[in-house]
Amino acid sequence: MNESTRAALKLHDYIFNTHWNGNALIGPDPEVRFNARIWRFPKSYLRSFPWRDDRYFLQCQGYWIRDNWKLYSLFRDEKYKTIALTCSQKILTNQQPGGYWEYPLPQWKERIATVEGNYAALGLLASYNQTREQSFLEGALRWYNFLIKQTGFQTLKDTLAISYFSGQGRGGMVPNNSTLTLEFFAELYRNTQDEKYLAYCREMVKFLKTSQLNTGELPYALQTPWDKGKTHFLCFQYNAFQFLDLARYWEMTRDETVYELLKNLIRYLVSGLHEKGHAKYDCRKSYPEVTYYTAVLGAAFLKATKIGLGDYTLFEDKAYHHLLKKQNMKGGFIYSNCNYGIFHDKRSYPRYLAMILLHLLMKAESSNSEGL
Repeated sequence: MNESTRAALKLHDYIFNTHWNGNALIGPDPEVRFNARIWRFPKSYLRSFPWRDDRYFLQCQGYWIRDNWKLYSLFRDEKYKTIALTCSQKILTNQQPGGYWEYPLPQWKERIATVEGNYAALGLLASYNQTREQSFLEGALRWYNFLIKQTGFQTLKDTLAISYFSGQGRGGMVPNNSTLTLEFFAELYRNTQDEKYLAYCREMVKFLKTSQLNTGELPYALQTPWDKGKTHFLCFQYNAFQFLDLARYWEMTRDETVYELLKNLIRYLVSGLHEKGHAKYDCRKSYPEVTYYTAVLGAAFLKATKIGLGDYTLFEDKAYHHLLKKQNMKGGFIYSNCNYGIFHDKRSYPRYLAMILLHLLMKAESSNSEGL
């Protein structure tokens, strides 16, 4: 068994024992605003205190479902199948009659987030793909209908960008929402073979190509006549996730208009790997170091080599080697270190651990296929 597989199994056991409540992953989260900037550090240093800040994130559940299906495909152990199906059923139970899901953070209680719904639907489609259970497909289609009819798109000239939240009118045009939505649309197409789910993709890809900078970076939000935009925000981690979204979209649709975009994007991501092996914090700073940033950057290099963009093995190996050194004896990973130069955040956040697990499993699959 290769090192990545061992690390993934150890992490899965840790997540299961620490955050699985029988039908979902529950636990704390860095959240946003004051908690993300300051308050999470006292919580980290006083971890024995009962903070009562557990959250149910659909993004976390979507990753966890896919984690368990990957483990099931590797080992054919029924426990992974059972976890994936139980978690998927909980997502269906929580889906509102209109097809959406409520947001877990009290600060955004009234908002319906595109990213959260997309991850819920992607988790359901992963289970549908494995079982052909119609209720999972129906749940994903209810979200699709809500996304098209209620959330809608922002338009600029002949391009489309999915809205960040439902009901916000003419909001910002944010590429990371559109890349994930493209993956969702492609998954619907793959599972139904109905091309109507690709109807908006051409204009969405055009939006991304229009947005892409000469460096290859996709900006966080595009400047428009109605929104000032924001070019750089946690640049490399956002772009690594977007790379994986678009690579999956390309794998399922073979839309060649995306391929050049991916070539430029991976060229940009190479500049995000620090010489020590971790992902740089953003375009301007190498620190703080956030563990899941390194995991997704390593996965992007792995995927780039796999889809024929070039040989990025050295970058992949460097990132994964650094990541594996971060795993603790219990199987978990520290969230971040060198915050404000001196602080560490050692709390266990299931949303980000589930992401790291998926990216470890990508490496494990790759190593297994090579006979390592």
